[in-house]
Amino acid sequence: MKVAIAVILAIFVAGCGGPNLSVSVRAGSPAVAAAVAPKALVAGTGIELSRVRVVVRKVELEKMGTSEMDEVASGPYLLDLSGASLDGSVAKVLDASFVPGSYSEIRFELHKPDSGEPGANAALKDMIDAQASVIADGTIDGAAFTFTTAVTAEQRFDGIIDLKDGSNLTLNVDASTWFTSGGSRLDPRSEANRSQIENNIQNSFRAFKDDDHDGHEDA
Repeated sequence: MKVAIAVILAIFVAGCGGPNLSVSVRAGSPAVAAAVAPKALVAGTGIELSRVRVVVRKVELEKMGTSEMDEVASGPYLLDLSGASLDGSVAKVLDASFVPGSYSEIRFELHKPDSGEPGANAALKDMIDAQASVIADGTIDGAAFTFTTAVTAEQRFDGIIDLKDGSNLTLNVDASTWFTSGGSRLDPRSEANRSQIENNIQNSFRAFKDDDHDGHEDA
C-alpha cells in the first residue's frame, strides 16, 4: 500500500555518507495493525479525523553515560497524514547520518514553523499562515471542523536503545486520543475544551526503535 505523506525536503544530514539512521512516522493507536484501521481515524464518539498535520522541528539523541544531546536531524518537517496513511502504516520521513551506539533518550520537538527559518517552503505555507504546529481536519456528527493549535512540546522518550547502521526510529502519533477525556468526547469547536485537547496532543506521541518497520517497538 502506498502511503501518502508530505515531508519537507529540507532534511539536515550531519555529514556525508557514513552510518545511516532513518526516522519514520505512524498514525493511530499502537494496538491497531496496519491495513486494519479505518481510512478515517475515530477520535471520540461521532468524531472522525480525515487529515492530521504535525510539524516536527528536530530529532535528538542522548548518548548513554552523557547529558549531551546529538542533533541528528533539523527541520522543520511536515508530517501530512491522510487517507491510507491513517491506517497504521509506517512511512519513512528522513534519513540522517549518526554515530552508532547505545542511547538513553530520544527527543522530538513539536513546534510551529517560522517563515524565515531554513526549510520553511511552500509545503509549510498552511502551517505558517495559521501559526500552527498541529492542524486536524475531520467531522463531528457529520459536520466538518478544523482544529488548529500552536502547542509546543519537547517529547522525551527514555530507555536504553542500541542503534546501528540502518536502524530506524518510529514516531507514533495517536490522534485517536486527542478529542476524548474520561470516556467522553471533547468537542473541538468549543474553546472550553482547548486546554485539555492540547494536553492530549502533547501526550499522544511515542518514539521507539523499529528496525523492521512494523509500527511496534522492537523487543
